[in-house]
Amino acid sequence: MEKIELYYRLPVFAQHVATSVYGYKLKRERYTKIYHRYFELYRNHKISEKQALTDLLNHLQEKVEAYKDIRVDTDNVLESFYALDETDKETLRNSLDKYSCREGKIMYGSTSGTTGKNLVVYQSEEDMGRRMAYLDYIKSLHGVEPFSKRASFTGNFIMSEKHHNKLWRRNISMNQTLYASYFMTHANVKYIYRHLAETRPVTLDGLPSAIHLLAQYILKNNINIDWNIKAVFPTAEAVLPHMKDDIENAFNTVVVDQYASGEGAPFLYLGPDKKYVVGSETGLFEFYKVQDSIYDIVVTSYINYATPIVRYRIGDQVEIKSDKDYLNSYCDDIQIERIIGRGGDYLTGEFGQKVTAVNVTWMLAGYEDKVVQYQVIQKSNHEFLINMVVDKNYDYSVDEAVIRERFKRRFGDKVFVFKYMDDIPKGKNGKVRFIINEAGGTV
Repeated sequence: MEKIELYYRLPVFAQHVATSVYGYKLKRERYTKIYHRYFELYRNHKISEKQALTDLLNHLQEKVEAYKDIRVDTDNVLESFYALDETDKETLRNSLDKYSCREGKIMYGSTSGTTGKNLVVYQSEEDMGRRMAYLDYIKSLHGVEPFSKRASFTGNFIMSEKHHNKLWRRNISMNQTLYASYFMTHANVKYIYRHLAETRPVTLDGLPSAIHLLAQYILKNNINIDWNIKAVFPTAEAVLPHMKDDIENAFNTVVVDQYASGEGAPFLYLGPDKKYVVGSETGLFEFYKVQDSIYDIVVTSYINYATPIVRYRIGDQVEIKSDKDYLNSYCDDIQIERIIGRGGDYLTGEFGQKVTAVNVTWMLAGYEDKVVQYQVIQKSNHEFLINMVVDKNYDYSVDEAVIRERFKRRFGDKVFVFKYMDDIPKGKNGKVRFIINEAGGTV
């Protein structure tokens, strides 16, 4: 019997114990002397970007087979960097050992497979320490100190269906309560709120679709949060504008949008002044214009030496107000307007233009109180499936007609099939994809 099956058979109180024991194991692995050293370096701004890039290039040349023949000019480190080839997920998947350095204590990291393909990469103890230290550094900028009481909305299966509405497990070792996002619905979210109000966490983190579901319940029931939540740190999904507004209003706090990845990409995050900050201590970002103000992201990480992420086309996009076709965070002063997420997560408009989840949100503007949740699936160039969870005030005739007309203006005279449901289906990783393009090679 697998360990997870044994865990599911335990009574709930024993699952709390098991979760805390596993949390203690993770705490010992992640929060080492390496973590504390880097946390102080980040907090005191002791990392030089030029030195970090130079150190990475030297490591590539000396320790990674794929880069053994590169030339490192310490007087012109950027030119040495530009000479490197781009990589992508297939490069690493097909030649992982060639692009890795398996020295010291090695662990595994992976992507969640939004595109349907997982990627496993190596991480060293040093890599893990640097990554965890920078995550906590970002939180500290918003007044959240390490090991503050937190509520985490996870896509992991921390419970089985038989436990019904007991949707949380305690990780006492890290002062954390884990909530099972995959099993959260509009019918049981009230139990989540009641437990949250009892535990009174300082911060929330995890899947924004789950946190937004909770925020909607709070707003709909005119509940006033009577404790201070310093910040919300969403991960793994794009945060749409209406979701951000609802979460901030419900919890009377700030949503700190951030960007990283399971591959070990550098960090991009919202600073206390509500402007996006490139974590230059963690890596170098390159931006290639796709159209208008939309740019593809190419990343190079300074914090993953076991499987270095170098000029890696990660498949995500941002919006930047610039006329330039190419920008990078090492040389250019960049003001990022928003993080879009996966470049593949877009629909195709009437004239072939890309329509992102944010654009779809604008088409539903004014219906925030009636449309609780939605998902748009492009089945082909001519057919769209629109899944919707609606409030009792929604008029299935009048409101649908208005929304249908808005979709026609954006996509043309296509077939729009409206399907109403109690909850939008989640993926195996607990995430909700708000737009899905199944049109294959037509986009």
